[in-house]
Amino acid sequence: MAGMAALFIMELASLQQASAQEWRCDVDDYVTKAIGIEEPWIENAGYLFSQLSNNKPGALTLAPEIEGRLSDRLGLELDLPAYTENNPLGQGSSALGPLAAGLKVAAVHTCNMGQGKATLLTIEVEGQYWADRRPDVLPGAGNAITVQAMGAQLWYPWFMQGEAGYTQRVGSGVASGWFVNTSLGKAISTVYAAQLEIELDRQLVQADGHGGLEGYAMPQIAYHAPPWLLALGEQAAFQQGDPHTQWSTWVMVEREF
Repeated sequence: MAGMAALFIMELASLQQASAQEWRCDVDDYVTKAIGIEEPWIENAGYLFSQLSNNKPGALTLAPEIEGRLSDRLGLELDLPAYTENNPLGQGSSALGPLAAGLKVAAVHTCNMGQGKATLLTIEVEGQYWADRRPDVLPGAGNAITVQAMGAQLWYPWFMQGEAGYTQRVGSGVASGWFVNTSLGKAISTVYAAQLEIELDRQLVQADGHGGLEGYAMPQIAYHAPPWLLALGEQAAFQQGDPHTQWSTWVMVEREF
């Protein structure tokens, strides 16, 4: 009887050790973050995003972001106010965007690097606050609460990422609506990766006041040598009712800590 009890305790300890190893697995060493998709893994990292509009030369947005790890299953996100310059040479309007903070809870994190496989699923609740009240400067900016699910799947060298959720406006400025974003990528070597990201949402406010669809496609390539990640993407965005495609170049720099 004592032997069976000892065997049971050893088996339980083995399972707990395997579970701990799964949570400590650095999946983001193999899954390169898509530029426009929130990562489902929990980490300490800083980001700087830049968007340069090709349709409006000189229009530039710089957006810093911080990710924090509170525990294996709990993390936080802080989106610092982005700086937007709408016209070149300072001749147009500029503004600081909203401040956002979110809490992330990792629900699933299975990892087997020996087989090159991993599955992640994380839930996040995020609040956004914008003190400015100039919709002509940053259309679609305002106070809001967002609930979303984020996931990733690895079959090395292939990997997928995605997020889906709903944004509820609080007051004016933001359009309430759903959004979904997904990407498919492939590691080209130990440091280079390429992927295609596609997004669709119903958060557009058209000129007649009705809601509409918008989205984008963004092929991207990345140089990923932890703790650094440098990604470059070319985005083609569309809005319902607008026959013109909006082109912009995105650059993302990440530093893990």
